[in-house]
Parts: sequence; structure tokens; C-alpha cells
Amino acid sequence: MKTNKGFSLVELIIVVAILAIIVGTLAPQYIKYVERSKIAADENSAEILLGIAYTMITDQEVCDQLKNGDSIEFGTTGIKPSNLTAMQSALDEHLPDWTTVKVRSHKYKNGYTISFATSASDIFWVKGEWN
Repeated sequence: MKTNKGFSLVELIIVVAILAIIVGTLAPQYIKYVERSKIAADENSAEILLGIAYTMITDQEVCDQLKNGDSIEFGTTGIKPSNLTAMQSALDEHLPDWTTVKVRSHKYKNGYTISFATSASDIFWVKGEWN
């Protein structure tokens, strides 16, 4: 009398087919979930940068070093301040890992720009927008 040990080829094929169906169903949902979390992270980082920009214009020392037209570019290559001398201390204080923060989602691949401008009375204002 012969005893069977293990699974037959048909049983293994059925298990693999079931797993393929499960993966095929769940993979798109997982990809959407990952992209939504990247978008949320990008929006959060942009919000933090905008808050830092508002903090910069309230600090007289930083404000004295800012120039009309200065900006902070937040993109897929990272955060690039146009006036590092004026902005570095505020970025270091409020976002210590700012040199490694990047846009990661496909939705915002063109980045976010924060612009500094002065009015006729030398009052700075800040504007942030997705490109």
C-alpha cells in the first residue's frame, strides 16, 4: 500500500491561482493607499514650510536679510531656499531634516513654491502655491 505524502500538483496550482486572484485584487488598492499617503505627506511638508516662511518674516533678523523675490522651492530634488544665508537658521530650527525632505507623490511632482515679496512700505508677505 502506497501512502501519499505532500500535495499534488493540482492542489498547488489551485493555491497559487487563489493567491494570484487575491494579490490581483489587493495590489491596486495598496498602490492607491501608498500614493494617498505620499500626497498627504507632501501637503503636510508644504504646510510646515509655509508656517516656517511666516515665522521668518516675523523675525526681524531674518527679515533684514530677505530680499524681494526670495523663494523656497520644494520639489522632487528637495528643499532649495534661494537665500540660504537668511533662511537656514529658521529651517534648521523648525524642520531639522529639511535637507532630506522631498516631494514624493506623482500629483505634486512639479513642486511647491513659497515666494517672499515686499510691499511699498517694506512689509514682507508670503505666498505658497503648487506648481
